[in-house]
Amino acid sequence: MTSVEINWPEALRSTGGEYAATVDALRQILLSGLRIALRDRRDVGEAQLEDFTQDALLRILDQLDQFRGRSKFTTWAHTITLNIAFTELRRKRWQDVSLDALTADGRLLHEPATMPDSSSLEDAESNRILAALREAVATHLTERQRAAIAGELSGLPFDQISQLLGLNRNAAYKLLHDARRALKRHLVARGVSADDIRTAFSP
Repeated sequence: MTSVEINWPEALRSTGGEYAATVDALRQILLSGLRIALRDRRDVGEAQLEDFTQDALLRILDQLDQFRGRSKFTTWAHTITLNIAFTELRRKRWQDVSLDALTADGRLLHEPATMPDSSSLEDAESNRILAALREAVATHLTERQRAAIAGELSGLPFDQISQLLGLNRNAAYKLLHDARRALKRHLVARGVSADDIRTAFSP
């Protein structure tokens, strides 16, 4: 049984005797693709690959009606599988982050230990911009805004930031949006534009 021979959506909706064999064939295809995609990840074992594949199968079967035929069915299914795998890996990466740690990181954003100090920046303009940025973080953001910005700069997934701060997605988005606007207003008032920042700190 190969992918070429199967009309996947039709076969996966079947209640006949071939249903189990069809599901198993798709599982093998997805598992093989996942092994290739994650072959360089030393932190992913075979058991996790099996779990990712099983979770993907359940979602694929539940979302069959969402397949529009714009690509091969197996391409669509592989995309779902990879999304599940990478989402879970990101979640596990950050699962030990606490609200206290996020808050502490936010407090450190304006400290020289966190942002480069003048000894590492030879350009006086870069130093001026950095000083304005530190001041903005220290004086124009609330503690929760600093924590949210710190999480974003650290690459923390948005949903994880929301969860740690005890906010729903809309409230967390507004918190980050307001923090960015506050920083921008302060920097503009100090004569610093987005182009100035990109130019000063570009490699």
